[in-house]
Amino acid sequence: MENILTVANPTIEQNPGLTPDMSIVLVCWNNKAYLEPCLNSIYEGGLRSSFDIVVVDNGSTDGSQAMLREKFPEVIIIQNDHNVGLGKASNQGIEAMSGRHILLLNNDTVVNGPSLDAMVDFLDQHSDVGAVGGQLLNADGTVQACYNDFPDLVEDFLISTRLGEMLRPGYPANVTDKEVRSVDWMGSACLMVRRQALDTVGLLDEEYFIYGDETDLQYRLKKAGWKNYYLPQVTTIHYGGRSMNRWGRRKMVYRGHMLFYQKNYGPLRTLALRILLGSLSLLKLLVWGMAFLFSAKREQAKKEISSNVDVVKLCWSLA
Repeated sequence: MENILTVANPTIEQNPGLTPDMSIVLVCWNNKAYLEPCLNSIYEGGLRSSFDIVVVDNGSTDGSQAMLREKFPEVIIIQNDHNVGLGKASNQGIEAMSGRHILLLNNDTVVNGPSLDAMVDFLDQHSDVGAVGGQLLNADGTVQACYNDFPDLVEDFLISTRLGEMLRPGYPANVTDKEVRSVDWMGSACLMVRRQALDTVGLLDEEYFIYGDETDLQYRLKKAGWKNYYLPQVTTIHYGGRSMNRWGRRKMVYRGHMLFYQKNYGPLRTLALRILLGSLSLLKLLVWGMAFLFSAKREQAKKEISSNVDVVKLCWSLA
């Protein structure tokens, strides 16, 4: 069951026939504590671009809906009765809105008006650009991520073994670039996409429950001739990982990788990825099994063992 409550944004209400510069799409699942400051940062950011906001709630039970209706009555709410996944929920939000550009925004972010205006301006000034993003910052102001290359087997090996972190801070994301540049892909914690580009390549692939959908979308954009641009002046605080612990997240991240390979790279490279990730997880099972038997880290070992068993099963049969 889906119930849609529609209330006009004040910036649009003043100009009833105006298409907003951007429609902001947030997906929420039991994250009320972060959703409220996120929305406050938008409304208090001094935006000169016109906008409207939709929150797609994936069956939250923490009072998110009541908070929205009480404190943000101008926000459009799409209510799902269960967690339908990030990709599908984002698409629901996109399809319900009419902005010239779509801002995909995580609810555990704090944005600033000049950055969002800069994204709108860049898309308006560069008709060949399909998506723009910027720097994601930790709460202390340090850089979390800027942009990434499309996945490959070497990168996945370096991520899985954590050797990449020894080679470059923030690996696999680039976290040091200060130049405007065309890139492969950026995280969807704060990503603005031209609606015309979405009309060309389609919406997010809903087979990705979470993780991998933004990479897939920007891969399709580049294949269709659109450019994805990183803007260093665009900054967003992103708390990250608030809906899922790292052990549960591991399986979903790997599932997203495998789906991306399966869809875009073909069966041989997908098989190689499964063998790589499955073999490394088996090795980790051995290490954490020893830790469970002979160290004081039994609770952590139990979680690591369970997580790596999930990955092995996933590699055997993607589901």
